[in-house]
Amino acid sequence: MIIGIFEVSEPNHYSAVNGLLKTYASDPNNEIIVYTLPSIEKALLENGLPNNSKLVILDENQSLKKLLDDAEKIAFDRIHICTIFDNYLEFGQFKPQTKDIYFHVHQIEEWYNDDFSRAINTLIPSLKNKDQNRQYVRIIARAVRDYLVYRPIRKKMLANFDRNYNLKLIVHSEGQKEALEEYSCKSPITIFPFAIYEGMEDSSGDNKILRICIPGVITQAKRDYLSLFEVLEKHADALKDRIDLYLLGYITDREKDEMSAAIQKLIDSGYQVLYHDTFVYGEEFDKAIANCDLLLNNQFISKNSTEVYGKTKESGMIFNMLRAAKPGVLPREYNVSQEFYDCTLFFDSYDTLVALIQEIVDDPQRLEQLKNAAQKLSTSYLPNNLYSRLVTAE
Repeated sequence: MIIGIFEVSEPNHYSAVNGLLKTYASDPNNEIIVYTLPSIEKALLENGLPNNSKLVILDENQSLKKLLDDAEKIAFDRIHICTIFDNYLEFGQFKPQTKDIYFHVHQIEEWYNDDFSRAINTLIPSLKNKDQNRQYVRIIARAVRDYLVYRPIRKKMLANFDRNYNLKLIVHSEGQKEALEEYSCKSPITIFPFAIYEGMEDSSGDNKILRICIPGVITQAKRDYLSLFEVLEKHADALKDRIDLYLLGYITDREKDEMSAAIQKLIDSGYQVLYHDTFVYGEEFDKAIANCDLLLNNQFISKNSTEVYGKTKESGMIFNMLRAAKPGVLPREYNVSQEFYDCTLFFDSYDTLVALIQEIVDDPQRLEQLKNAAQKLSTSYLPNNLYSRLVTAE
């Protein structure tokens, strides 16, 4: 097969591209062409580019329309459209030569429940979370543009894909599939992970204390860092010499003062806290996550009344668990597949979280059991083991 993979909108989604690429490349008879961004190119090259694949890069000053026009000249067996974001106009005009389009749905509400009430439910929290660097006018203008301009294009695009191609949907979890089915989606749905396991070597064995890692951009808008820091400060006497915290991301510019001060306060209470000044990906990300013992998700589960992580959209957290074969600690309300239960701990509150951490540091054997379960699960997500998910979605 000749497979096209398009990710020209979101540099943070390099793991998803890598997973698709390596899984298709596990069959040497396939030829894969990846259309993507320079930052994703760098990460893919660092992770190793299969011989039966090649990259086409959308440079900063290059026209996306020209790239898509050139792609239309190639006869594909199937293509994957991974993320679109604000590139609706260009993809709305895209007419590839292919039998099958696999469309990746990250935010289900945006594509399959995009009515006026959803627009209002999305707008109101954005206005409430307004910070000093954003203005009401800009937030409202973007919401109006999304509803009046982008929404019709999205609907027309899906109708075109459904009418002229064999449209199939890709989601990253069982929860997302269930949400699509609730909206009476008729297209075939395949669950494929956001990240795969490639045999990452664990380097946490020599850790003297428990290293807890939180992957992702350091922003209070998505994750509750402040509550976490507060409860850790409260229990500093019991934990400061037994754990350290690796914030595997960078602080956003608009929150730099607040978050830097909060982190410094945690450090002053006796903890070692690691974080970065710039975006972390590729080899640097893998090296850091391999050195951690536990991955922690301190995410706000409900973004608003219609968008819920683990249901209508998915977090990268569980896929970092898969990629690194690491156990995770998640909020109780996060909806994960049952296969994750043996390598996951759930907390109801941040006081509960501290109790879980204390149990782990007091019982090294429990941590070892969790790590073994994570390793077993991740092995089932090797490219060879995932290939049948894609080839049977025909």
